Formats: sequence, C-alpha cells, structure tokens
Amino acid sequence: MKADSRRKTQKNQIKRKSKLKRRSPRWYFYLPFWLLIIGMFSALTVMQMSRFEGYQRQLDRLEAELAHEVQAGDDLRYRQAFYASDAYIERLARERLGFVRQDEIVFQNIAE
Repeated sequence: MKADSRRKTQKNQIKRKSKLKRRSPRWYFYLPFWLLIIGMFSALTVMQMSRFEGYQRQLDRLEAELAHEVQAGDDLRYRQAFYASDAYIERLARERLGFVRQDEIVFQNIAE
C-alpha cells in the first residue's frame, strides 16, 4: 500500500512538473513578436521625427519669407501714399522743371 501511494505521488509530481514545463516557454514564443512591434514603432517614430524637422525648417523659411513680403508691402503702401501727395508733386516740379513759388527769390550761379 505504501508503494502504491508513493507511485501515485511520484506520478502526480511528474504530471505537475510536465504541466509547469509546458507553460513556461510560452513567453519565448511571443518575445520576437513584441520585439518586432517595438522595433516597427521605433522606426516609425524616428521617421516621423525627421519628417517633422523638415516641416519645421520649411515653416521657418516660409515665415521669414512672409515677414519680408509684409515689409515690402508696407514700403509700397508708403510710396503710393507719398506719390499721391502734393509734397511729391511740388518736389518733382522744383527738381525737374525748375519751378519756384511766387514769393521765393531765385539765385543763379553765374560761374557755370
């Protein structure tokens, strides 16, 4: 009787060990899968970061170009307002045509 109970105990212990051995290697099966997924996400992240940096450089360049164009537009508006003013017309008449006002005295250089 003791021998039978020992055999049963040994068989039960062997069954437990075999069940434990069967379950433990499962994570080895999933490890390459998870490593592959982590590697893919890492590669995608690096690619997205480099693409983002390119977009950031392009944005900086476009913002600088926009600032330059805004400044050029402001200069054109200033010139347009100046060319439409009476001061500009008077200046042109004095410089190009030699006109003077009625109350002004004109001095001429005789040496020329």
